[in-house]
Amino acid sequence: MPVERFWSEDAAYLRPFDVNHWVYIAVLLAVFILLVRKKAFVREKRKKISMIVLTVSLFQQVLLYTWYYFETGFHLSVSLPLHISRISTLLGMVYLLTKNAKVMDILFYFSLFAYGSFLYPMRVYAIEHVMGQSFLINHIITLLLPYYARMAYGWKPAPFSFLKAYAAFLVYFAVVLIVNPLVDGNYFYLKFRPFFKNWPELAYNTTILVVVFAGFWGVYWIVERWTGKRNLPLDNQISERR
Repeated sequence: MPVERFWSEDAAYLRPFDVNHWVYIAVLLAVFILLVRKKAFVREKRKKISMIVLTVSLFQQVLLYTWYYFETGFHLSVSLPLHISRISTLLGMVYLLTKNAKVMDILFYFSLFAYGSFLYPMRVYAIEHVMGQSFLINHIITLLLPYYARMAYGWKPAPFSFLKAYAAFLVYFAVVLIVNPLVDGNYFYLKFRPFFKNWPELAYNTTILVVVFAGFWGVYWIVERWTGKRNLPLDNQISERR
């Protein structure tokens, strides 16, 4: 394999629903099916599994920022931990270390963005590229960690937790609006938009805030009705709310 395809910043991006994208989807589904089929094992070995996932997540972070350092000189326009998927990774690592359910409450709602970036990837490298592999690891952990927290620790979103998650998103969005012009960044894909590319900035950003609030509330409403009568036994509900 040419080094350029494995490492270079100039390597080609994948296209939504090309072969590489379907490989990503297949791997995610395979891990999810394994997680669901091994519920009892997950609960029994949750401490070891948590440490393994934490180690893999840490490896992904080292891989990510090592590549940015050597390939881009750690250019601030792309290297800061200000993509929401990167923040979700950090929240996941904190949860795996602390089992703090309040952290998972926020991660759960932030992970919703990962569905969009996984199903419609933008500026993502193919599977043979080191950053494509980083993308895949990041999204598998971000998307499946709430399911794992539910199975292993009995976690479920706290009442009206979507409001706290939305408040956290407002802080994140404000930071991105400030930082992007300073470093010529594309954080939250505000520079290279996936949709509505010709909309005025104010209309686009306002729509984001409205859609995110509606999405958080809608998912909260669905989860409340799905899990209301499906609480795990109390001895499995050990995620801590501090």
